[in-house]
Amino acid sequence: MKKLAFFLFLIVFFSCKSKIEFDKPADLISKDTMILMLYDMHLAVGTSNLQNVHLEKNRNYMSLVYEKYHIDSIRFGESNIYYTAKIDEYEEIFEEVQRRLKILEDEMEAVTDSILGVDKNAEEASRKKDSIERALDLKK
Repeated sequence: MKKLAFFLFLIVFFSCKSKIEFDKPADLISKDTMILMLYDMHLAVGTSNLQNVHLEKNRNYMSLVYEKYHIDSIRFGESNIYYTAKIDEYEEIFEEVQRRLKILEDEMEAVTDSILGVDKNAEEASRKKDSIERALDLKK
């Protein structure tokens, strides 16, 4: 009896699939377009609480992203579910989005620093000099 129960347990255990497979949607959004859309979506979410030129705040810009790519939210949702089931591809997509966001962040920092007249190298040199002087004062 124990052997039969163990055998049935093994059959049930190995017949269960641990990985969920989603069928590829007929109108799957390409990987490149997903990267562009997710990049724009991150920007849209990040800027939603900023005041725009019409003095509006808390505006939802997501509809503008869908409009830009001529894609509706249902098609995006189906494609997103498909890519999330393929974690390696989804990770590649998000790494590229993060890389592009980092480039934008660095560009914006450089523009802000130039507007404010901030020289990062001079600031760093000044901080190092101050820390060296403090260290010398402590030795005295």
